[in-house]
Amino acid sequence: MKLIKSTTIVHSASRNFKEALDLCIESADKADIDIKNVLPVNEKDIDKVIGKKESDLILVIGGDGTMIRTIANLIDNEIPLLGINIGRLGFLTDLNVDSISKVLPEVFLGNYQLEKRPSLSIQVDDSESLIGINEVVFHSGTVAKMLNFSIFQEEKLISKHKSDGVIVSSATGSSGYFFSGGGPIIYPTEEIFAILPMFSQSSSSNPLILPNQKKIKIKLKNSVKASIVVDGREDFEVYQGSEIIISKNKSSYSLIHPPGYDYFEACRTKLSWGQPLINLDD
Repeated sequence: MKLIKSTTIVHSASRNFKEALDLCIESADKADIDIKNVLPVNEKDIDKVIGKKESDLILVIGGDGTMIRTIANLIDNEIPLLGINIGRLGFLTDLNVDSISKVLPEVFLGNYQLEKRPSLSIQVDDSESLIGINEVVFHSGTVAKMLNFSIFQEEKLISKHKSDGVIVSSATGSSGYFFSGGGPIIYPTEEIFAILPMFSQSSSSNPLILPNQKKIKIKLKNSVKASIVVDGREDFEVYQGSEIIISKNKSSYSLIHPPGYDYFEACRTKLSWGQPLINLDD
């Protein structure tokens, strides 16, 4: 793989990031890596402060929320990212603080895996489109209050629903809220939309996986107010007749994984996925 000669560091604005930051800077200095910027994730106009292809690597210090926000903000800058976890689960962040000094020098020398992943574009009626990394959630905003809505692929009707809402996830997001709702885990590089109705009145509203080459449209039928949430942070109200268009974003993003990275191991250790109740190795 390509040698890393320069890096930018983006860190959480709320968690205690100093130890991890100091270790990243120390590792970069020892490897003679040019540190272009050190910025908080909430830096104003961060996509302009960090130039397009300005660095070979962006190191992201935080949890999954910091990682998702950084990817969304910098997706058009075309710089791969590597996450360092100082949060809790850290499914998108491969390194922990204890492994920085050992693993980062290997990454700088080109010993890493490069992985390209798709993202979502979300538009409500004629509003400006939003970027989604994990998922968009369409919901009533009120506990146990059902919505009437229809789901289309382009102009072709897929299904009509009466439920609390629906999750439309990327493959990356399938290990997040979508998984918590009972959806399957999907390998994160797959070019798909994963659709999961929430608490449906129908007993046959199962998850649906579709290729992301065609747009998904959700149309609200009843007169109640509803909301959409993108990656747990962007919250917008929608009304009767509103249309939510979900399409493949023109920009993808690249993650750098350390040597020996194994997605399935991450599923087992961080989600307890596929783990038996008893030790089958005994």
